[in-house]
Amino acid sequence: MFLVMKFACLVVYALGIAGVVGLVHGPLASAGEILSIVLLGVHALELLFAFRFLHRHKGSMGASVLLALLFGLLHWAPLARQPKA
Repeated sequence: MFLVMKFACLVVYALGIAGVVGLVHGPLASAGEILSIVLLGVHALELLFAFRFLHRHKGSMGASVLLALLFGLLHWAPLARQPKA
């Protein structure tokens, strides 16, 4: 289920980028751009809460922050369930 939701996030971001560069026009482009900005904003706010879990990611902290910005709860919720090291 998480994989499908992560794919949906990527589709929204791709649609937003396509709208900005002019590959998509009309209401679909506007909706994609607005939804992408809202999604990134919500995920940025989530970072305030989830930052304490991001160090549990196997990769670097920078990669974990980037993944949290892109996927939000889908990235940090599994990390929060892991036991403390």
